[in-house]
Amino acid sequence: MTKTLCFLTTLLMSPALALAAETGEKESNVFAGTPVQSIAAVIVFLILFALLYRAAWGPILKGLQDRESKIKGDLERAEEAAEQAAETLKQYQASLAKAHEQAQQIIDKGHNDAQRVAEQIQEQVQTQINQMKQRAEQEIRAAKEQALAEVYTQTASLATAVAGKILLREVKPQDQQRLVEESIRELGKAERN
Repeated sequence: MTKTLCFLTTLLMSPALALAAETGEKESNVFAGTPVQSIAAVIVFLILFALLYRAAWGPILKGLQDRESKIKGDLERAEEAAEQAAETLKQYQASLAKAHEQAQQIIDKGHNDAQRVAEQIQEQVQTQINQMKQRAEQEIRAAKEQALAEVYTQTASLATAVAGKILLREVKPQDQQRLVEESIRELGKAERN
């Protein structure tokens, strides 16, 4: 198409160029010269305009319209992508808030469980302390009673020996045992009172 356009332009311009060469003008002016040359120049311009309109203007307009359509499509896709991104952001924020809430619930549950376990341990320790205290009190009572019994036995033996010396007679072991038992009973009564 461009070859045809160049050929026609050269063909139509050749008479004007030839005339300029004959007159010896260094600069050619298309509108300078005879009316035939002027008409020929106008015709060449109109033909060139028609050819350019048909050959170049149509594809240029079509290219511009295609480009405009592509830009509109790109803008629509960009808007859709922005809307999707906004929706995805909302979903992400909602899931993040839900995860935060679940984490807080887990922390609260852990705290409550730890507090409950601490209370159970404290109760167990208190129970063990009370049991140990009761055992210790029982052991102390038993040791005290045993010590008192030993003291009463030794006291009775000493008292019998002293009494025997005082009375200058020998106390028989049965008498001694009876005296010890009586002394223990009397001391136990006195201690309870």
